[in-house]
Amino acid sequence: MNGGAARRQGGAALVTTLLIVALITVTVTSMATRQRLSIQKASNRQVQAQLHSLASAGEQFAIAVLNRDKREADRNNSDSTEDYWAESLPPVPVDGATVEGCVIDLQGKFNLNNLVDIEGNTDQLEFEALQRLLRVLTIDSLKAEAILDWIDPNIDATGSEGAEDDFYTGQAPAYRAANGPMVSPTELLLVKGFRVTDEGGLDDYDTLLPHIATLPTGSAINVNTASAPVLASLADYMIELSDELKVVDDDYWQNYPECPEGGGLLDSVINSEGDPAEQSDVQPAAEEEFEDEGVIYENRDTFIQSSKISDDETLENANIDVTSGYFMSRVTVRRDEISLTQYTTLYRDNTGAVTTLQRSRGGL
Repeated sequence: MNGGAARRQGGAALVTTLLIVALITVTVTSMATRQRLSIQKASNRQVQAQLHSLASAGEQFAIAVLNRDKREADRNNSDSTEDYWAESLPPVPVDGATVEGCVIDLQGKFNLNNLVDIEGNTDQLEFEALQRLLRVLTIDSLKAEAILDWIDPNIDATGSEGAEDDFYTGQAPAYRAANGPMVSPTELLLVKGFRVTDEGGLDDYDTLLPHIATLPTGSAINVNTASAPVLASLADYMIELSDELKVVDDDYWQNYPECPEGGGLLDSVINSEGDPAEQSDVQPAAEEEFEDEGVIYENRDTFIQSSKISDDETLENANIDVTSGYFMSRVTVRRDEISLTQYTTLYRDNTGAVTTLQRSRGGL
C-alpha cells in the first residue's frame, strides 16, 4: 500500500510539474509574441510619423515653389505648365524613405461650383459650358442636370434627368443631396448618373475627373493650363478650335490625380552638385527651353484675340484668365512596404502668400 501510494504521488507530482512547465512555456511564448507585436506597432507608428512629417515637408516645398514663382513674375506673371511649380519632383531619398510629388493647377479645370452663383442662382452660361464639356467627352449631356441639382440650394429637380432628395432617399442606403458647393470631385460619385451602380457611371466619372475641380464659386479657367475639352466648353465654336489653341497636350491630364511624368528643372536643381549658389545657372537655360516649346498666353486679351472668329463669336465675356490662384500639391512618401499620398488644396494670393484650404491622405 505504501509503495503504491508513493508511486501515485510521484506520478501526480510529475503531471503537475509538466503542467507547470507547459503553462510557463505558453506564458513566455505569449509574452514574447506580445512583445514582438508591441515592437512592430511601435516601429510602424514611428514610420507613419516619419511619412506624415515628410509629406508635410513636401507640401511646404510646394508652397515655397509657388511663392517663388509669383515673386519672379515670369512671362508677366502668367501661369503655365512651363513654370517652376509645374515640374514634377522625382523620387528623392530622405532618411531611408523617398519623397516625390507635383503641383497641379486646379484652374485649368472646369469648376463645378461655378454652376451656382454666390446668391444661389443657376449660372446658365456655366451650365451650358458643362453640357458642352460632357458632349465633348462623349458623356450624356443630360447628366449635367443632376450635377446642378446636387449643388443648387433648391429642391426642384432640373429637366428630365435631374435628381433631388426624393431620388436619393429612395436609394440603399438612403442619403440626401448636398444642395451646396461640392467639397471634392469625388463627391460626384454620389450624384445620379455617376454612381458605381448607374449605367456607365464609374466610366463617365473617370472620364470627367481630369477636367473638373471643386473650387470656390467664381474662379476662372486658366487657358494656359486647360485641356482641349475644357477650352471647348467655353463656346460651341471653340470645339473646332480647342486643339489648335491649347497650350498643354491632352496627355498632361491623362493620369490625374497622378503626377505628370518628368522631373525637368526641379530634377536638375535637386540633383545638381557643388555650391547651391551655382544652381542659378540652371535658370537661363530653362527659360530658353521654355521659349521654344510653344505659345504661352501672357494676358487674357491675347487669347481672346487668338480665339475670335467674328464680333458674335468671341470669348470677351468668358470667365477665363491666364493666372491661377488655386493649386493642388500631391506628395507621395514611401518607406519599405509602407506608402502615404497626401493631397493639399492651396490658394496663392496676388502677393504670393499661400494658404492651405484642404488636406486629405490616401485619396482626393
